[in-house]
Amino acid sequence: MDEKKLIIVGLPMIAVTYGLSRFSYGLMLPYISESIKMEQYTSGVISSFSYIAYCIAIIVAMVFSNKISPKAILFLAGLLSIIGLGIISIAANPAVLGLGIFLAGLSTGFSSPPYATIVDLNVERSLQNQTNSWINSGTSIGTALTGSIAIIMTDSWRETYLIFMVIAIIVLFANYKVLPKNQSIKENGTFGFSKEEWRRAVPLIVASMLLGISCSAYWTFSRDFILQAENIPDYIGKWLWVVIGISGLLGGTAGAVINKHGLATAYRISVLALSTSSLLLGRFADNSMIGFLSPALFGSSYIFMTGVLIAWGISVFKLNPSFGLGIPFLILALGQAIGSVFSGVFADLLGYPAIFIGGSLIGYAALFFKKSTIS
Repeated sequence: MDEKKLIIVGLPMIAVTYGLSRFSYGLMLPYISESIKMEQYTSGVISSFSYIAYCIAIIVAMVFSNKISPKAILFLAGLLSIIGLGIISIAANPAVLGLGIFLAGLSTGFSSPPYATIVDLNVERSLQNQTNSWINSGTSIGTALTGSIAIIMTDSWRETYLIFMVIAIIVLFANYKVLPKNQSIKENGTFGFSKEEWRRAVPLIVASMLLGISCSAYWTFSRDFILQAENIPDYIGKWLWVVIGISGLLGGTAGAVINKHGLATAYRISVLALSTSSLLLGRFADNSMIGFLSPALFGSSYIFMTGVLIAWGISVFKLNPSFGLGIPFLILALGQAIGSVFSGVFADLLGYPAIFIGGSLIGYAALFFKKSTIS
């Protein structure tokens, strides 16, 4: 299968499952909270549902990667996204909202590992890093789309989620028509892994956890913080998600940078940029230039960082690309789930700037895990 054709359908699916189904919650949170009347702690807990669901789904996707075809898993991902978005659009209380967020979060976990397997089976080895990186950058497209629609629809968040549901239906149909049919499941590698692989994966796991905790506050509370701050222009809050999404397209270059400069260099760049984006938001958000620089840095570095984690994971678990992608993304999501809950608690106690500065410091700590297994 031509890698360009795979990117054309894979990127929109990731845009739907990540951008629309998962990260849109942070964008819509100010409007949802006003309508359903939620405290910051409740908002943080509901946000964690998405990450918990993601963790459950990505484990299931890895376990059954040799028993169910990648296309079937992707179909399930699209279906859960559609159902979850529909439930969110009609939610009248936090419980129903949490259910919708949970189901939509499941779609995210089911969508990434199958693409790693499909790329491994159908794309030339020298092009696999670029292909995985560009498919992964679909998150940025979905984020920019959510931001653009939110600006047009203002506080009509229910109608916005209905639009997202329609988009999800179209993207699912496109993937069903284009992806390879009945590909041999036996070709997907083995689920087994060696003790040596697990030993080499320890720095990857620790780094993924720290980075997940580090960026969770930004995804959940950055827009709410900017919209509430009296000294920050409203237009920055309105365009925040669009800036994050559009700049995220730069993250699609991760594969090319890795091929040219190596995994370790790419990792350092991504971690430094991601952590600095949170520090700038927490310390200098009242500066209009920083108000745009921070989300631009965050969007590009987050997608770049996840592309690096994909390449790192696959280089560790060489026999199972689905597992190689799934492990770092699973740990990243666990960190985001933990970070979302604690961010909500500390936001109530210390205020928003403190959680962004704290997140940046945790992110910088991940730099200590850059040498031992990255080459």
